Amino acid sequence: MHVGVKSWWTVPAEEPEHALPAAAGQAGLVSQLRPLVRELSEPGELVLDPFAGWGTTLVACSVEGRRGIGFEVNPERAKEAGRRLASYPGQEMRCGDARALPLEADSVDLVLCDLPYFGTGLDTDSADPGQLYALREYDVYLDALDEAFTRIAQVMRPGAHAVIAVQNRRIEGAFVPLAWDAARVLSRRLTLGDERIHLYERPVGGDDPMVSNRAHEYLLMATKR
Repeated sequence: MHVGVKSWWTVPAEEPEHALPAAAGQAGLVSQLRPLVRELSEPGELVLDPFAGWGTTLVACSVEGRRGIGFEVNPERAKEAGRRLASYPGQEMRCGDARALPLEADSVDLVLCDLPYFGTGLDTDSADPGQLYALREYDVYLDALDEAFTRIAQVMRPGAHAVIAVQNRRIEGAFVPLAWDAARVLSRRLTLGDERIHLYERPVGGDDPMVSNRAHEYLLMATKR
C-alpha cells in the first residue's frame, strides 16, 4: 500500500517477523515505514536515518531493496541495532552524532526518521552534547535540532525528500508544541510540503476536554530544492 497523497493513514499492526519486542514502544514499526520507503525512493537508492535508534528504518530499507545508513549517538543502542540488522542485507549502522554526519554532500536520496523527543526519560544522564534526549532546556534542544537539520540538508541531493515523524508533547501537565516547533526549525533548511498524519489505535480515557489520547503522529514532509 502507498500512502500517496492521502493526508492520513491508520498504521497497521507490526509484521511479526520484523518486530523488536525488547524495545516495544521505542523502535517504531517497520509496517509504517515500508510504504514511505517505496513511495519516496527507488530500489538501490540511499536512505538515511540520522536518529536511527534500534534500526527500524534500516529494516524497512532492506525489505524494500534500498541501501540504508543509520546513525545513533548512544553506543549501546547502536550496537544493539547492528546486531538486529545482521540478518538484513545492504544496511550500515554507525554510532554518530546527527549534527556531524560523515557523509558526502548531495549523497542521500531520502531521509526517514523519528525525532528524539524532548522531555522523555531516555538517556537523561548522558554527557554527550549530541544526545538530544538529555537536553533539559527546550530552546537548547531546538537549537541542537537546527544543527542536525542543517547537516542533514547538506548531505541530501537536490530533489531528495525528508520525512520526519514527531508528536506534540505533554510534559508535567503542560502542552509542548514539539511537532509545530520542529516544523518551523526544519523550514529554515528545507522546503516544507503538506504534513501527513499516522493514526494509531489507542484507548481513550479521562474527562479533561483539553487532554486527548493523542493517537496520531505528524509526518513533516520536506524537500531539498
